[in-house]
Amino acid sequence: MNKTLLLILCDFLLLNLLALTRWDKNELPSSPPAAQQPASAREDVVAALRLALEEEKANREKLALDLATTRDESKTRATVLDQARARTTELSERLTKAEQESLRLAQQAGMETERSRAALEAAKAEALVLRQSEEKLRKEGEALRSQLTAAQLTTRSTEERARQIETTLRNAEEEKKKLFEQNQSLSQGVKRLAEKSGEITQEIREYRPVAPNSLYADYLARRATLSIVTERTSAQGSGPRRREIKSILLTDGTRTGGLLSLDQTPFTLGDAGGSWKSLAGTLTPPAPANFPQPISSLHSLRKSDPRLLIALVPNSETNSLATAPYRIATDPFRFPKSLLISPRGNGYGECSFRLSPDLPGYLEMDSRFLNRLQGEYAPSSGDLVLTLGGEFLGVMINDQYCALLSSLETGTALPLDSKGAQQATGSGLSTIQRATAQLDSRLR
Repeated sequence: MNKTLLLILCDFLLLNLLALTRWDKNELPSSPPAAQQPASAREDVVAALRLALEEEKANREKLALDLATTRDESKTRATVLDQARARTTELSERLTKAEQESLRLAQQAGMETERSRAALEAAKAEALVLRQSEEKLRKEGEALRSQLTAAQLTTRSTEERARQIETTLRNAEEEKKKLFEQNQSLSQGVKRLAEKSGEITQEIREYRPVAPNSLYADYLARRATLSIVTERTSAQGSGPRRREIKSILLTDGTRTGGLLSLDQTPFTLGDAGGSWKSLAGTLTPPAPANFPQPISSLHSLRKSDPRLLIALVPNSETNSLATAPYRIATDPFRFPKSLLISPRGNGYGECSFRLSPDLPGYLEMDSRFLNRLQGEYAPSSGDLVLTLGGEFLGVMINDQYCALLSSLETGTALPLDSKGAQQATGSGLSTIQRATAQLDSRLR
């Protein structure tokens, strides 16, 4: 039976049952047993209706479940349909782009085709020109072959003449080589002779004494001036004091500086441990470059008398000196006599000397009283001693002994600046004082 028809029939029977049923509580009169048959029929109908209702309920639940399933499938299909539409849109856009790109490539291909055609036409024209050139070159090649054949014949005859000339030149070259070797041998002999002559001349000059007058005039032209300004504290004397010293510029090949003795400076050994308010110093080279240059300190000489001091000139300034400094004597005993010059240039004279075995580093000068009576120059403290060859020998530390100089290696420093004025210079003088006290009594 059709489910719909069954549902309609069940609904109709249910409505009839509800319409015919009495819901009041009045007791019905007892009826005879024969009247119970309609009640059974009603119960059967109610049971049938209940069964129909349960079946309808099951069908409705099934229909609801089918409807939910259908809705889920519809949603899934809608999702798939949306994705398919999006994919279709994307593919459509790609297709549009592909069509545009195809159109552009087609246009470009057309342009390339036109260019290729033009290039092909140009290549054909160039090929035609090349064929014409090849034909022309072939004809020229044939002409050149004929010319080459003629040239080869000429070359053979020329090579024969060249061999003869080469043989002649080889013989001449051998003779020239022999002459060159002879000339070279003669040149070397002349060169050796010239070198030997130069060595002999130099040796003669080195061993030939220079006139004292020339040495003295040279010294006057090469003097430098050292200026030292000191200012003590009020307890030790107020006001600045200035001392100018005529100095000699020396070099040992490494260092260059102006030489002076402690007695020529404003300092004395009695100032050991003292202090100053200010100290300053300048060195003025000889003319024409006589521009004062500041000096930062004085130094004692490590390998000489401690009372000899040096004011070093910076290496950057040595090239600007107008006159060359005196070199320290490499052979101090080459001449038996030396030249003594007063530091201020007041006098000069020759003086013989001798070595003192018990006083290394010092020379004993001839200072006999008889020499003074005869009017000869007498040595005195502070005199500069030069060799008769014009090199520097040493400084007189008293009337009898000369302190030799072998290098300008520095020792104790006496700073000439604001820092050194307070303590460093006094400490340096204390060091020099102790070194002087250790000298032999004849040297003090």
